[in-house]
Amino acid sequence: MSNEDSPNSDDGDPPKGIQLQYDWSSTEPSTAVVETTAQAANCEHQELGPLYDSIDPDAFDAILARTRTNIDTTTSISFAYAGYSVTVHSTGTVHVAPV
Repeated sequence: MSNEDSPNSDDGDPPKGIQLQYDWSSTEPSTAVVETTAQAANCEHQELGPLYDSIDPDAFDAILARTRTNIDTTTSISFAYAGYSVTVHSTGTVHVAPV
């Protein structure tokens, strides 16, 4: 996993969001979403609501697992979770920004 904050202006504005890179062979996409959102919210993942209130974690993981085996396909899934806009790419990138 690597951390790359999204570009920010130098005028003191709060960050626009956080972007992390994951390896789907070692981290499930649903786990990555919860971890990244907790980091963006500066809290423990247990403090967030359940992911299944926003998206079916099993179906979400299955969709991205299918694209792992097909290198010619890139998939992006976006949804709202715990007050954040979440976009997950089949390439392993998770972007979380406040709504």
